[in-house]
Amino acid sequence: MKFHRIKGVEDHYWEESWVIYQSNFPSGEQRSLADHKRALEDDRYHCMAILEDNQVAGILFYWKLSPFVFAEYLAIGEALKGQGIGSEVLSLLKQQVGRLILEIDPPEDKVAVRRMRFYQREGFILNPYLHLNLPLRIGQEKLPLRIMTVEEILSKAEYEAFSTILMTDLIQYGEGYREK
Repeated sequence: MKFHRIKGVEDHYWEESWVIYQSNFPSGEQRSLADHKRALEDDRYHCMAILEDNQVAGILFYWKLSPFVFAEYLAIGEALKGQGIGSEVLSLLKQQVGRLILEIDPPEDKVAVRRMRFYQREGFILNPYLHLNLPLRIGQEKLPLRIMTVEEILSKAEYEAFSTILMTDLIQYGEGYREK
């Protein structure tokens, strides 16, 4: 397995990565293509194709936000799910970065509980903070999510710093929040 950083939509692996992205996340949690293109111009954004034998097996889109790394999207292609690729990706990512943060749906249904347990097996801890993420699409509601981190819970000050970055900086890459 290897990671390939996609820096623009002209990249050889873009189309397959985009299909995995669109098929694995609800539309309200996705950036539009135009906003994604703008995010790709931000050096902090890492749009990674996960490659197995030079074929796209999945995606990992994350932000390097000193001192945090925010794993915004992780998805494996449908045909390869359940083969341990997601676990391997997280293991590699944890070795390469500092404070790793991700968002999950509240563990209120079977799918969300299963996803939370997957991350817990990978060393993530559910944080206690109530977290609303602003939608990336016009017409979508704020999303109640939960934060998970590796090894230790964020302090309240760390959580507030992370939330501020999301709400004042990264949100500009959503269609309802574009700078005019």
